[in-house]
Amino acid sequence: MNVTIGLLDDEIKKILRDHFAQKGFNVKGSQLYSDDSGIIRFDIQLHAYDILAKGDE
Repeated sequence: MNVTIGLLDDEIKKILRDHFAQKGFNVKGSQLYSDDSGIIRFDIQLHAYDILAKGDE
C-alpha cells in the first residue's frame, strides 16, 4: 500500500519552524525549495545567540 501526503509549502515551513522552536531556537528566516534532483530543501536562519547557547549545553 502506498500513501501520498500532500502539504502546501506554508504547512511544511510551519512544521519545521515549530520543530526548531520546540528545541529552543528562534527562527529568523526560512526558505523551502526543490533542487535539480527533486529533493526538497529547507534553508533556515537561526539567531546566533540561540546556536551559541545550545553549544554550551
